[in-house]
Amino acid sequence: MQNLAILATSTIVMAWIVPAAIIVVATLVGWVVEQIVIHWARRLARHINHRESKVGRAVRGHVTFWGLLFGVGLAYDTLTSFYTESVAKKGGSNPAGLPVSLFADTTQSYVHKGLLALFVISLTLMLARVVTALIVASSVTTSRPVVSLVTNVTRFIVLSIGFLLVLAVSGVNIAPWLATLGIAGLAVSLALQATLTDLVSGMLLLASRQLTIGEYVKLSTGEEGYISDITWRTTTIRQISNNVVIVPNSKMTSLPVTNYHTFTQNSGVSVDLGVSYASDLDQVERVTIEVAQDVMRTAPGGMPDFTPTVRFTTLGDYSIGLTVNMQAREIGDQYLIKHEFIKRLRRRYREEGISIPYPIQTVQLREAREAHDASAVDGAADGAGDQRGPQASANSSEASSR
Repeated sequence: MQNLAILATSTIVMAWIVPAAIIVVATLVGWVVEQIVIHWARRLARHINHRESKVGRAVRGHVTFWGLLFGVGLAYDTLTSFYTESVAKKGGSNPAGLPVSLFADTTQSYVHKGLLALFVISLTLMLARVVTALIVASSVTTSRPVVSLVTNVTRFIVLSIGFLLVLAVSGVNIAPWLATLGIAGLAVSLALQATLTDLVSGMLLLASRQLTIGEYVKLSTGEEGYISDITWRTTTIRQISNNVVIVPNSKMTSLPVTNYHTFTQNSGVSVDLGVSYASDLDQVERVTIEVAQDVMRTAPGGMPDFTPTVRFTTLGDYSIGLTVNMQAREIGDQYLIKHEFIKRLRRRYREEGISIPYPIQTVQLREAREAHDASAVDGAADGAGDQRGPQASANSSEASSR
């Protein structure tokens, strides 16, 4: 009786407790390894850019899941070995009480392939997130913002490779799949020709490095603003008014685009104005430069080291035109600089007695012209009277003869 109890206890331990313990221990080991990897990634991130590691967030959960998968596989193999030994010793009995089909060769193959497929899926998802995180981290260290097109294409490539690996480990022949995908890809490329054109155009934009995120551009159609993102189909431009302009990538490569940040982010600021002909031009130049220098020193976005210039340009109908040249730290600052300059310049002109004339037009009427016009009118009246006189005499002679 005691031997039966010991045998039953050993059977329960080998059939249930040992596999469960293996799964728990393997999961804990995976969790510990995951915490070590996350801690290492955070230390490396603080050493590089003093930010939280995106690689650590990408790894989170996957290593623990791998430990669980390893534990399940090891527990299943242990339980299978125990079942095989028990059957061999006891002539076909099933001490664990589990279904016999669970330990068949076909089932074992399915279980192993399923666990391996789950591992490949988890590994693929983790690699996609890790590679994307590394790309973003490299953009931080190189001061070149990463665009959505790069991360999306990279993620798609990694996931595609992972999908093919899942088919391979599952025992599926991937050669027909590749042929099918090739034919389907040709059909899709013909149907989505415009979309593929935008995708290739976006890649060309990134490869040329002529346009990047944060640069201020102006299209030939008039739209202008900061490039906020380049996706697989469109380029997003954020205007200064915070409106968003969405432009297809093919238009960005085919239309003329002015990039104000190609060589430097500094932007020239020009203001055109006019002063009265009675003004002292030396005084106008001196006062205008003083106001412009004050704006450069005190206005937000101004360049204190820049020396403003004044150039008289035209002799207009009612004023002498001049252009004031200043410089902004960034093109978005030009509006505030113009705003401050116009306010301060008008106030200073009023204090200095310099006049900014209104548009006027002078009409002069000369006396000689008026006299000539009057004599012409009188001559016309006399001519009309002479024509009436002979006609009247002729009428009178005709009447007397009658």
